[in-house]
Amino acid sequence: MGQATHPDSLRPASSHSTGAHAPSRALKHVRGHGGTLAHVLGALGMFRFRHGHWPSRLYLYPETLAALVQDLTPLGFYRIQRRLDVAADLERDLFCVDDRGNVSIYRVQAPSDSASIDAAAVWLGLSPPAACSPDGRSRPAATPKPPR
Repeated sequence: MGQATHPDSLRPASSHSTGAHAPSRALKHVRGHGGTLAHVLGALGMFRFRHGHWPSRLYLYPETLAALVQDLTPLGFYRIQRRLDVAADLERDLFCVDDRGNVSIYRVQAPSDSASIDAAAVWLGLSPPAACSPDGRSRPAATPKPPR
């Protein structure tokens, strides 16, 4: 099962946390634990890493699509649909495609790059570009990491 999410963070609370959480930049668009969203962001980031641009279509199993809808607010899901054609498919899950025929199949077991996940969240409009905290240090990423 998933872990509880702190109200000010998209990342699940861990036993290593100090209790101080940076305010989430994407919290207003996420209402679940963000596990499915993290995998979708990882799939999009992997496509961009491999092909140098973002995909135009995303195919998901129907149950993955339903979980993604549950992870997001209506505005959050709308923001994804503005950038991507999202389609339910019984044979393909986390399958990204562009108009030129480039394909990327995300493997849940593969490690995801946090920078790619954050870049995908920014591209979709779920998170503003990384900002600095008042003391000049960059803030921790607010997007969820795929569960292991």
